[in-house]
Amino acid sequence: MLAAMGRIAISRPGLLLILFFFFFAFAWRLLSVLYIDVFGPVYSEQLERELGPGCAVLPLAASQALVLAALLVSFRPRRLRALSDDSVIRLSAVLKTGDWSLTDAAFRVVGLFVLALWIELLIRGHIPLFAGLERFDYARLYGGPLHQRLLEWGPMLAFQLGVLLSLPALYDKPLDKRFGALFAALILYLFAVGHRFSSFYLYLSFLMVPMGAALLGKQFKGQISLAKVLRRVWLPALGFVLLVGVALVYSYVVVRAGETVALQTKLVQRILVQQGEMWWMTYERVFLHNDWNSDHAFFKLFVDPFNPNRNSTMQFLMEIGLPLERAHFIIAQGSAYTGGWPEVLFELAGPAGGLCLVAISAILFSEFMFLLTRCLVEERYVTCFFLTPIFYALSIFLVSGMVNSFIQVTFMIKIAAAIFAYVLEDRWRWSMITATASVAGKPVV
Repeated sequence: MLAAMGRIAISRPGLLLILFFFFFAFAWRLLSVLYIDVFGPVYSEQLERELGPGCAVLPLAASQALVLAALLVSFRPRRLRALSDDSVIRLSAVLKTGDWSLTDAAFRVVGLFVLALWIELLIRGHIPLFAGLERFDYARLYGGPLHQRLLEWGPMLAFQLGVLLSLPALYDKPLDKRFGALFAALILYLFAVGHRFSSFYLYLSFLMVPMGAALLGKQFKGQISLAKVLRRVWLPALGFVLLVGVALVYSYVVVRAGETVALQTKLVQRILVQQGEMWWMTYERVFLHNDWNSDHAFFKLFVDPFNPNRNSTMQFLMEIGLPLERAHFIIAQGSAYTGGWPEVLFELAGPAGGLCLVAISAILFSEFMFLLTRCLVEERYVTCFFLTPIFYALSIFLVSGMVNSFIQVTFMIKIAAAIFAYVLEDRWRWSMITATASVAGKPVV
């Protein structure tokens, strides 16, 4: 799996940017489970028990391989050639340029929102960076309405910033650095309110998806390589890495000063154990003891979760992996453990059925990712806007296994709105292209 992801990174840097969020999470969990398998028994602080040794990494790697295989089929070379400059007709090539600019309007709107975020932070009088507050405590006790909206919609806002940032790249022009500056202001805000690696990684991953789509059309002309991409972004990438490093050091040295004595143990738990511990519990139950209950899992996931407004998958896994009172106490504090996918699929259907569910979800996800990429390359920006919340839900599912969002009425409305937007924009787009071609006396193919 690691070799396959490395091969994609070298040969298709555009695809790497689109899938970075998933590749990074997959690799981290794979290495964590491998560590538990090889060096077990390993003590888990969160589960308060020992894990490993075993072969839990094998079904996890098989599940990830199914996702990777589906992605490679969806993004096969023939399809990617259809996204190249020679095959795509973009609306900006046929629309007349006017005085009004959508990008200028978007910059003003988002700029006002970011400025209001900073003003709200300053006037509320508690800045976690200087007060030593945890981000959860700040959000619960002091965070204002704009801060709450950012927590809910921030990754999707980062995706839209990525669309506007990468738009000029479709025409071999420099990136629109105004939106890069807005993204940097958002990241600095997250740093000021106590966020660390996970939020930075999430926001950056969503920002890079449109940039990867812009690269895919250029790659078949031999213009893009991983080395060239790295040469262009090394300075902001270095700044980003330094900021993440400072945030992590500040968290453990200042915010969690009482834990510095056990810093090495904490880091080992965070990096090498916590990423894979929930999968190891599922592996032990389902693959070793054949102990899984589809009816109970379905009931706790979709009918009676402890908190229906949050990820029911991790609540369910914590309830069957921990003493019930302790699991509910942790969930009630707003915390949750890491994992969820593919655990939830095997808890629902067992070893063989779980692999079938993994394959089905992999196909649906890979086809959706190609649809999103095609809409970005063809400048179907209205459709992209309505696809964004669906993309967010699918992304969270493939990392944390969240399935209860798919049965919400609001999710059904989002799908219906996205389909309606696609059909409407497709007809309008086709009418504009045919009208322009008829004026020029050229056939439309």
